[in-house]
Amino acid sequence: MYVEFYALWTEDSDEVDPGEVPVPAETELLASRDRRLCFRSGGHTHSAASTTEIWDREPPQDERETWEACADAEWFCRSGEVALWSYGGPSEPLVELGLPDTSWQVRAYVTGQERARRLAQQGAPEDVERFLVQFWPAK
Repeated sequence: MYVEFYALWTEDSDEVDPGEVPVPAETELLASRDRRLCFRSGGHTHSAASTTEIWDREPPQDERETWEACADAEWFCRSGEVALWSYGGPSEPLVELGLPDTSWQVRAYVTGQERARRLAQQGAPEDVERFLVQFWPAK
């Protein structure tokens, strides 16, 4: 996913105008705002890798990787389909959450942010920063 202005966000597929997207504060990784899940990226302009997982209940803490940060949020999705966005547009394909009109717990992990921050000052690095985003229905 191509990142611009430190911003990535997940948005309901029925949303037609992203409008102004609030970037989380420098100390936040994840924020649920205005029907969007907003992620703070380490680099201004670069390509980040992202993996999305859908669970039927809260997953255990992920230990497959040494993560730099982890954050949780609750988010409502009307359509049951989401896209990962940046200012350049949405990702393809859409992510099927499977349940419309549902509140979701979301956990985001990231690694490579510090390295992406340094490298993005000299160019546009690819897949240095990696996100894992997990969704499960809120109870």
